[in-house]
Amino acid sequence: MIVEFKIKNFRSYKEETTFTFEALNEDFKNENYTIVELENEERIKLLKSAAIFGANASGKSNIIWAFQALSFLVAQSRNFDARTLIPVYTPFMMDETTRNSPTEFTIDFIIQKIRYRYTIHFDYIIRLEKLDIIEKGKEICVFKMDGETNPEKRPLTFEEGYKSETLDMSNMQMLPNQLVLSGIGIKPDNGLLEVYKALADIQAEPVGDSINLKTNNENVAANILKNSDSKLFHQLKRLIHVADMGIDDIIMKEHGESEFKFPNSVPDNIKKAVIQENKWEFGMRHGNVILGMMYESTGTKNLFGLGARILNILDKGGILVYDEMNIAIHPALFHLLVSLFHSPISNPHHAQLLFTTHDASIAGDSMLRADQIWFAEKEKDGASQLYSAQDFEDISINLPFENWYRSGRFGALPQFGNINYIFNDEKQ
Repeated sequence: MIVEFKIKNFRSYKEETTFTFEALNEDFKNENYTIVELENEERIKLLKSAAIFGANASGKSNIIWAFQALSFLVAQSRNFDARTLIPVYTPFMMDETTRNSPTEFTIDFIIQKIRYRYTIHFDYIIRLEKLDIIEKGKEICVFKMDGETNPEKRPLTFEEGYKSETLDMSNMQMLPNQLVLSGIGIKPDNGLLEVYKALADIQAEPVGDSINLKTNNENVAANILKNSDSKLFHQLKRLIHVADMGIDDIIMKEHGESEFKFPNSVPDNIKKAVIQENKWEFGMRHGNVILGMMYESTGTKNLFGLGARILNILDKGGILVYDEMNIAIHPALFHLLVSLFHSPISNPHHAQLLFTTHDASIAGDSMLRADQIWFAEKEKDGASQLYSAQDFEDISINLPFENWYRSGRFGALPQFGNINYIFNDEKQ
């Protein structure tokens, strides 16, 4: 489970910013958190879900992009060649002191009763990479690659926290743009496979990706549902039925390459692209009528992809980080989807959900605790600030946050100019 995530100099976040799943020591809505016991008998309360509110362009989505960037580098950087510049390096550009400075990520997480802290600093190459075990506030180093103090040699050391006795890593060499964890995480008997998987498997969906519903659903079919006989596919059908959308069944079919016919003059790359784009066929049965997915509402299409991702993460554990989760989703259904993470029946593996939204109703009726509610707001210099409802004085764990947020008590609301300006024909 994720404990906290710190980011610095990434997109609109100039200064070090901390998001945490650590829960306040309050029993209100105790189904919304789980108590994790570590090897050394430490106990920590971790939230199962959290929401980020804020105006458009306030920086909400950039938290999602940060999770995606971290996961991408862990999963993929081992495949970079020497010419590849790290593509997710996007520093704060509004200040000349930061636009050429490294981005910094630090994430604390718990795997198999051990708390780890993983830190990377990077620009177009990796400047620092460090993995520690945290025991009672003390850092025990697993490995460290130091390209900041010694950029020429970039020494890599494995230390006290490295447990594997079967894999010799003393002569391991990585390119300057590759993470050590990305390289060793797939080697057998390396002692860090679960650490690698925890970060590489973070499911982050920025709105730029999730809003493309056609591609989104095809990816879901190929990578999550697999086929029409899978457990997750049957669960998704039941979820859509429970959502009362008038849909009795879902048809999902994968077309083989032999089913596509092309003139001989069509180049192979064009054939491949067409097959990839059209290999999955979806239909929804309404009584005796089957309609193609293209005829369904945006809400139905979105629920297909979002629902599959939620069921997948609930089934295996981990974290789902989703941008603008409520797009085209009715508030009551939105509440239902979030509540799946709070129930021990639907969430036996303590999966976590972090989402952004403009729908303040999710914070009403005491559905979320104060420590589950976050706000993003952009300052005059263009830098984003992230803060929690619990940062305010005299805030109890169970206040009516929806009304307080709408009234401007917490900030993070859009500030509009005079609407008459739009229709002023005078040249400015």
